Amino acid sequence: MAATDTLPDPSLPELLKRVGFRRKRRGFGSATQLLWNRVESNASLLKLCQSGKVHRPEAEAILKQCEEKLEAARWCLDKPLGRWSFSFWELIHEMDGLLLLVMPADMLVPRALEIQQQFERRVKDSGRSQLWLGEDKTSGPLPRCVRRLIEREDPPLDEDQTSYCRNVLRGALDTVNQQVDKTFWQLSINVTLQVFSTLLLLAVFIASFLILSPALIKTWPQDLVPRGLLLVGLAGGSGAIVSNMLSKERFVVATGATSRFFAYHLMVKPVIGAFAALMLLFLEQSRMLLSVDTRQSSMSGDASPAILHIVVSDEQAVFFTLMALAVVAGWSADKLLSSIMDKVLGRLLGQSEKVLPPSNPTGTAPPPAKAPPKP
Repeated sequence: MAATDTLPDPSLPELLKRVGFRRKRRGFGSATQLLWNRVESNASLLKLCQSGKVHRPEAEAILKQCEEKLEAARWCLDKPLGRWSFSFWELIHEMDGLLLLVMPADMLVPRALEIQQQFERRVKDSGRSQLWLGEDKTSGPLPRCVRRLIEREDPPLDEDQTSYCRNVLRGALDTVNQQVDKTFWQLSINVTLQVFSTLLLLAVFIASFLILSPALIKTWPQDLVPRGLLLVGLAGGSGAIVSNMLSKERFVVATGATSRFFAYHLMVKPVIGAFAALMLLFLEQSRMLLSVDTRQSSMSGDASPAILHIVVSDEQAVFFTLMALAVVAGWSADKLLSSIMDKVLGRLLGQSEKVLPPSNPTGTAPPPAKAPPKP
């Protein structure tokens, strides 16, 4: 036995005892390691800012806020169950903006260049771009402040001018972070909806397997109630669920009502799809607009008065054709019905505006009508 085998294991460095490394040792992926690296990078920058010259009282207050936000970000990252991603990034972005106000001037120059490059690449809104960069991309407040920090004019910038440049950089960085967070939130909601839609679709598949049987196919449509109606409704709901999985909605997340998006896409849309599938089945059974018949029945001389007449080989093909049409109806029900309702409401609103008298908030009498011209 070697002499070193009896020695205790060396303890970990203090840095590796922190948040991200512990989670990495438990089997978490590289994304956690990247977040941990971002937190420790901000912690290192905070230490450098604290070790500088004697700070003013307002700078001391800013550094204190940065310490509190850093600890809160570490807690969000090391939360045992469920990481608070939105809160984590909000704390990191606020800390980045505050550090711009207190970091040394030499460290501010490369950060200013990075902020300008990110702003030009990420902010696509023409109004914001013109406001911060100017019409020629060089005359706006952001490029001018970056140039003044880089060129180090003679005489150098005084305290007020430097503070102005720092606050401009902080505002530009906040605009960039808002754009990045908005894209991140939209991606997060879309991915979460796809995952939940997948679980819901698996539940629909299991229910369909329990309901569907060879006897139901052979006796269709005599056994329409209740298993047939339930099966058609599940087919329409599955079409709406698949529509959720394939669509990429640009959710407006600034209102914070994200739970309503989940309720609409996971509850309302499947119910609308099931309703549209049942309406399609009722129309087919009534033979008013749609008819699905076998070749034998269509050749017997009993012609259907339906506008759309689909002819298939046998009764089994009739059943599966209706199921396929039910899925398609559920897929497109939300878009078709919502557009129809928008048109109806628009017409009703237009008619009400024509019927109602015009408002007269000033209380003055309307001008008298002109007399018709004499012949």
